[in-house]
Amino acid sequence: MKTHVVGIDIGGTKLATVVADSTGHILSKVRKPTLAERGPEYALQLLFAMVRETVELTGLEQNAISAIGVSCGGPLDTKTGVVYSPPNLPGWDALPLKAKLESEFRVPVTIENDANASALAEYRFGGGRGYNALLYMTMSTGIGGGIVIDGQIYHGANDTAGEVGHQILLPHGPPCGCGKRGCLEALCSGPAIARRAQAAIRKQLETEEIATTELLKLAEGRIETVKSEHVLAAARTGDTLALQLVDETAYYMGWGIANLVNILNPDIVLLGTIAVAAGDLLLNPIRKTVAEFAMTRPAEAVKIEPAQLGEALGDLAAIALVI
Repeated sequence: MKTHVVGIDIGGTKLATVVADSTGHILSKVRKPTLAERGPEYALQLLFAMVRETVELTGLEQNAISAIGVSCGGPLDTKTGVVYSPPNLPGWDALPLKAKLESEFRVPVTIENDANASALAEYRFGGGRGYNALLYMTMSTGIGGGIVIDGQIYHGANDTAGEVGHQILLPHGPPCGCGKRGCLEALCSGPAIARRAQAAIRKQLETEEIATTELLKLAEGRIETVKSEHVLAAARTGDTLALQLVDETAYYMGWGIANLVNILNPDIVLLGTIAVAAGDLLLNPIRKTVAEFAMTRPAEAVKIEPAQLGEALGDLAAIALVI
């Protein structure tokens, strides 16, 4: 009897496979480096072997698997299961991933953008339980998002809904990886926070002989190695410059979220990664800005909270698609 599912999480540096029961309880896991430079065929053969290994670790027969869920960076087509050249997976150009997996394992395969799959996982297993309309946003290397309404991912006309990081706040602002300028991602992603911090330290050094910020000490005196983690750590010590950077980040994030709150009227917005690490240091000023910028009724209805699933998110995102 087919009672279990397989989840596959595909990233530029790591591949992960899990087997879970019908409640979402994970029974076994396998992790291996992607070695993306070896191309898609190497990754496919590795994934096939990892799925078999993960099933074997549970003691189940291969025919106990009812479906496979795949969480992968886009762009991709959820209907056809074709992956189109994700930035961190060179050579994956129009790769028919769904067809390849279904041919190999003879079970239905569902493929989803990783941000959307993460939103669904938070809806089913994490901070979104009990809510009807959820917006999930991750603050990491980029700013991605997923929208879940009444248990269904909202995809839009051609699978590009949820690109929350590419709303333009400052038309003449810093360049973004999407080719535009002043996107939320160009202001509040981890690398963007680091760039703003490095620029602020250099400006301080123009007027002072010695930088007084704790940021430079945490980066061992090298401006070019300052990261967003250093900004949060320094802010917790009360460092003036770091607190200013956190406030700027919260202002832009709150502005962007307020736009989305007005448009989507969600019950809850869940913020991942950097926001989870920062906690109320970042969340409280974000909430304040949302309350100021959003329309009164949607602002009163929404909760803004940290995502809950942490390191389990990738595993649960993949299996949330198929249980």
